[in-house]
Amino acid sequence: MKKILVFLLAILLTLGLVGCNSNSEPLTIMAPNGAPALSQLFMQDDSENYSVDIVNGADPLVAAFGSGSHDFIFAPTNLGAKLYTSGIEYKFIAAITFGNYYLVSMEDNFTIESLEGKDIVVFGQNATSDIIIRYILEENNINATITYVDAVATANAEFIADNTKIIMSAEPLLSILALNVPDFNTIDLQAEYQEITGETSYPQAGVFVKTEITDRQIRNFLDDLENSVEKVNNDLDSTVAKAVELEYTFPEAVLRSAIPNSNIGFVTAEDIREDLEDYFNIILEMNGVLIGDQLPDDDFYF
Repeated sequence: MKKILVFLLAILLTLGLVGCNSNSEPLTIMAPNGAPALSQLFMQDDSENYSVDIVNGADPLVAAFGSGSHDFIFAPTNLGAKLYTSGIEYKFIAAITFGNYYLVSMEDNFTIESLEGKDIVVFGQNATSDIIIRYILEENNINATITYVDAVATANAEFIADNTKIIMSAEPLLSILALNVPDFNTIDLQAEYQEITGETSYPQAGVFVKTEITDRQIRNFLDDLENSVEKVNNDLDSTVAKAVELEYTFPEAVLRSAIPNSNIGFVTAEDIREDLEDYFNIILEMNGVLIGDQLPDDDFYF
């Protein structure tokens, strides 16, 4: 009888039907503040299965990729591709944000064509923001002068100080700007990208998984992420309430405005690959260093 009980216990452990299993520890997630962090909001609330670190800027992401400190890392797709070429042990599993860049002006008839001969304040020289605006201007044969600043907040500050300027901004800081300077007009750069390419938008940020994580864990994670994104997009009240509960840094009014304009979505690596490679080819033509000067190979994709 004792041997039978031991045998049955071994089977239960193998099937994961008792508490002592390989998944007893929460999976670890790192996500940058803003739209990527919001995409996983309802997973962050599940502390039994997920332990989430929200960070600011790219430096913590680069460090996490290098050290392998987290099971899943939310990051700009070009950053993941660039680090992949250097040998990091992570794969791309899904895209979760699809652009949140906007041009801002007080001009009444504010269109892409109206930018001819104008000066535009743009944040992030040689970053994705710079690639997108230059690509859209070139494809529309618009000659404009770009003045670079270091960050979205700096561009916003310039517009607050002098609202005769045209700036590039991004959610959620665009919604913060609206609290300081109401009634400005915008050009949605995602819509302009779609007009040029015929694609819905560009896969700006995605999720990368450490290669040692099992397929089953990844599938469960993807299911949970898809459910979280669906709630974020379809239940604004619950999303804002959850963000406030989890002490996100943005005020409730900003969240209510920013979330619908952040283009949060969910597309698996397999389904987004063609669009992602089109986006990467644009980067290769304009500044290939941003993705390691080559398209990532098949092993990049889960």
